[in-house]
Amino acid sequence: MNGTSSPTTRDELSARPKRLSDIFVCDYRGKRLYLATCLDDYMNANALRVRSMVCHECPQGGVNRENFAADADTEGLLDAEIWGRLIADLGEEK
Repeated sequence: MNGTSSPTTRDELSARPKRLSDIFVCDYRGKRLYLATCLDDYMNANALRVRSMVCHECPQGGVNRENFAADADTEGLLDAEIWGRLIADLGEEK
């Protein structure tokens, strides 16, 4: 850790959104969002390089993405919500 950032407390870590259904306050939009919406918009803005979107290179979106990916990696499984959606989508194709 460098000297310019403040240490992260355990409360701050536990307050970060981890599930797709978690709701948090977006600093840049100034409203409450589902983590799923944040990740979708962040990934689309950056993958498509849409610089006009507030989500393009958003620091909060980047942290949310890293935390979500790290949570999935530490458990060795994808989030249960993702599996549920994948299974539900497979059942609709019949």
